[in-house]
Amino acid sequence: MKNQIDYNDDDTAYFEALAETLDAEKAKPMKKADINKPAVTMYPKSVKMLADYNRKNGTPNQVLKQSKNAKLSKDKLPVIKKGKFKGYVIYTLTLEERATCPRSCYHWDNCYGNNMMFAHRLQHGSELEQRIKDEIEELCATYRGVIVRLHVLGDFYSVDYVAVWQHLLTKFDNLAVWGFTGYAPNTDIGLAIRAVRGVFGERFSVRYSNAPTWQFSANSADLYKPEKNKSIVCPEQTGAAESCATCTLCWSAPDKQILFVTH
Repeated sequence: MKNQIDYNDDDTAYFEALAETLDAEKAKPMKKADINKPAVTMYPKSVKMLADYNRKNGTPNQVLKQSKNAKLSKDKLPVIKKGKFKGYVIYTLTLEERATCPRSCYHWDNCYGNNMMFAHRLQHGSELEQRIKDEIEELCATYRGVIVRLHVLGDFYSVDYVAVWQHLLTKFDNLAVWGFTGYAPNTDIGLAIRAVRGVFGERFSVRYSNAPTWQFSANSADLYKPEKNKSIVCPEQTGAAESCATCTLCWSAPDKQILFVTH
């Protein structure tokens, strides 16, 4: 027989009151200064359910967005300016921060998504993955090449999702990806990312965040200082490069760690 605890009426009332208190706490809006935030965005209304993510005329909104961020490119048509991916058009994907991220992320509480109230955070899962597949097929047929920044917010949320990008890179030789992950290299997702990079190299340039023992990493300038022949502060942030499109170090300098100033 399993052990059983008998509660009296006073105990029951206490636990009911505690549950109500916890529910009330969860319902309170998050604040930027909150510590140990729950695994959701501060802006739940900005999370877009794909079934309802349509334009006014009823046609579906694209989940992959052509970049309008001047940090990535200052051109009307955002294209890479040099190197292997010269001419590739920049697209981005935005997921829900914290909901798709490892709690070990250094920026869990002060994620820059805390300042992005109006960003469209897309519901992650199988429906999103199918939309990505459909859109990549169309984009790769339209442009000389496409490079996707993963992820403006959020992270790789499963091994199967990493496999989606592996499948797409196999199918479309004019597709490339760059970005960052908070998952450690020895986690299941981290190992999956390593495997895909091992096959596709520059075409899957996903750096590990705050992994200073890994050469191909992206680390916080709050924690680490640049070292000669080892690491460099992001040139776009220092003003040494106009944008990611004119810099390209995140994928073209695999022997250098990139340091980022918290923003």
